[in-house]
Amino acid sequence: MMLLFAFLAVIVGLSLLTYGADRLIIGACVLARRAKVSEAVVGATIVAGGTSLPELVASLVSALDNQFGLSVGNVVGSNIFNIGAILGPVALIAPLVVAKMIARFDWWVMAVITFIFCVIAVLFGSLSSWFCGGFFIAWLFYIAWSVRSGHGAEEATLERPESMALPLAFLWIVAGIALLAGGGYLLVWGAVRLAQAAGVSDAIIGLTIVAAGTSMPELVTSLLAARRGQHQIAVANIVGSNTFNLMLVIGVTGLFGRLPIAEEILHRDIWWMMGFALLLPFLWGRKLVLSRLAGGILLGGYLVYLGILIRSAVR
Repeated sequence: MMLLFAFLAVIVGLSLLTYGADRLIIGACVLARRAKVSEAVVGATIVAGGTSLPELVASLVSALDNQFGLSVGNVVGSNIFNIGAILGPVALIAPLVVAKMIARFDWWVMAVITFIFCVIAVLFGSLSSWFCGGFFIAWLFYIAWSVRSGHGAEEATLERPESMALPLAFLWIVAGIALLAGGGYLLVWGAVRLAQAAGVSDAIIGLTIVAAGTSMPELVTSLLAARRGQHQIAVANIVGSNTFNLMLVIGVTGLFGRLPIAEEILHRDIWWMMGFALLLPFLWGRKLVLSRLAGGILLGGYLVYLGILIRSAVR
């Protein structure tokens, strides 16, 4: 009976996280519009960071519950899932054009942040509060640059009703925050119980169930952008989300205490995360296009990685 409750908690938690993030984004965007905030600010902050809210909440809840393997595994697993299991299938549906700014700037930011994360993890085996604070400060500078330059405004693909009344917008903001908090608690509680019952580590659960679940907003946004023919946005969404996950989610979560990194993540998963990140420029090449072949390579790589995870979990 406990396993059933744990499974239901994971499903309900994921649903609340996804819906809560959507409601919070819509309410905040309407409020920003009424306050005469520019499209650039809205796109670079509320919308660009909105799809990373589930990862942030789930990681915070995990860390506060001393489930550090789940917390770090969520971020690492989400970044792998975003490229392999989202960008890959979306590119299979239709070739994706990569914006020059993404290739020349945003990808480099993601790659450098990923490299720094991996180096510090290997050298120290954990992430100190000082290091995470540095990531968070770097995120603030990144946001400030995005707002000032207007970069990120073109990524605002979610529907934001202009006619919504202010009281309803405030209600959605409050409801979104409550749904995120409740969903994060249920997801972590259920995932930990499932891990304990299955005899696998919380890191494995974080890398798979939690990572895939909290990446649902990225999946929906990328599929929606591809369906509308906004292919550049689909790539920008994934690259931006991966950067936010490391700089914002790890940055904020680590402020509550040192984040130890599980041995399995240290020796296996962070290298897959770096590998997927470094592979992208070779796949889109000089033409800056992710072809169907490239999408197949990314998806195939993720399936291999998933197979390795399953094999390690059943040993």
